[in-house]
Amino acid sequence: MPENYSHPKALPICFLTEMWERFGYMLLSMSMVFILIQRFDLPDTRANLIVGSYSAMLYVSSVFAGLMADRLIGYYRSIIVGTIILIVGYGYLAIAMDLNNFCIALGFVCTGTGLVKTNVGSYLGENYRNDEKGRQSGFTIFYVGINLGAILGISMSGYIYQHFSGVGLALTAMCMLSLGLAIFYGGFKLYRLEIFTQGVSLKKWSLAIMVTTISIIVSLLVIYIPTLSNIFFIAIVLVSLYLCFSKVASVVEFKKALAFIMFLVIAILFYLLYYQLFMSLNLLIDRIVDHQILGITLPTQAFIIADPLTVLIGGVLLSIVWKKITISYSTQNIIGMFILIFMFACVIAGIYTSGLSSTRLVNGWWILLCYIILGFAELFVMAIGLSITTYLAPKGKTGSYMGLWLVNAGVGAYFAAMIANISAVPKGVKDITVLKSIYLHGASIYMYIAIGAFLFTLLATMFIRRLLSQEV
Repeated sequence: MPENYSHPKALPICFLTEMWERFGYMLLSMSMVFILIQRFDLPDTRANLIVGSYSAMLYVSSVFAGLMADRLIGYYRSIIVGTIILIVGYGYLAIAMDLNNFCIALGFVCTGTGLVKTNVGSYLGENYRNDEKGRQSGFTIFYVGINLGAILGISMSGYIYQHFSGVGLALTAMCMLSLGLAIFYGGFKLYRLEIFTQGVSLKKWSLAIMVTTISIIVSLLVIYIPTLSNIFFIAIVLVSLYLCFSKVASVVEFKKALAFIMFLVIAILFYLLYYQLFMSLNLLIDRIVDHQILGITLPTQAFIIADPLTVLIGGVLLSIVWKKITISYSTQNIIGMFILIFMFACVIAGIYTSGLSSTRLVNGWWILLCYIILGFAELFVMAIGLSITTYLAPKGKTGSYMGLWLVNAGVGAYFAAMIANISAVPKGVKDITVLKSIYLHGASIYMYIAIGAFLFTLLATMFIRRLLSQEV
């Protein structure tokens, strides 16, 4: 790489656009389980399923988004449409006073998020098509941008929820997404960035509107009627496999598609455990953790800020490292899945050291350490996901492959809701010692799952390397 190398002008625009999308996402997601339990009086089990289905549909909608960009209106227009839908969705959340309307608003948010998240990454990947070392560095910087938005969202979520309820959260997200739209549109005009898809016919626009409407309706139904979720997600997995292997033009492309499937399974296992932070871990912090840190009382939602802060600092350092050395994607996955085991070990240690038969709360420093460990694991697994996708995707299917990667985050989120119910607390139970027993049991199972995921990653890596006859 030449010494005067610089990243494409699209990087800061994509960085800032995705940052504000993540801000809105974290602002709402950090408090959603509490909104459902406190405003709508739902039990833990029902609230977990709604949060899990919502988190899943945020990513499953990426399949619709990827197809819409690849075959209909392109990345640029898809991002514009998605941001507008997000603004409408957050505005609707602000006025939704019952569960029915709340779930309708979530359908808009899911679809808008899919359009923005999928196509911002896909567009950036097109700018690194012939620059693999720059791609790894650029996507690490891009991931830092995501986490800047996450840090802001997490920092503000608890305080806004305490003082202005869910209405304040929705209005704040709507305002910041409007800023994101202005940055994206203005940045394209200012830098005269390439749109790639030039002309779009009325027929394609009509189909795009139809696809968007279907995505909103499907998201609503899956979120509101969790019993439909099992059938829906089985269908999603089958469709994803078809899209991955359809129109494979050579043996090399087939092997890459198969390797990509293995990476997807690893991602599902990671997200299965990662999304506990929105459900079981969030409720654990609220109920049995001491919120005093250095004399400051932190809202429940604020503890998780240790995760994106770790990603932010570590991401900057890794961006520099990746310009000098290259570690294969599969090796990074192995490292990340190994680190993840210790996240739940910290939760277990925190509960034990507080005394199982004592009413003393768990020291909050154990939870902060838990999320710092998660941040390191995230850097080695989630941060490279977008880069893996754009590397393995055949030309012309980048958007579809990006959708497939993100949809498996959704599958992981849905399964996360199912295992989160291992730690569900029956209504009315408030005794600290009973709560500790329930959460210790759940954290132990999550750690065993993490160990199994690490072992699977080792075996999958051996298979991928033999399949492709190279380090990937």
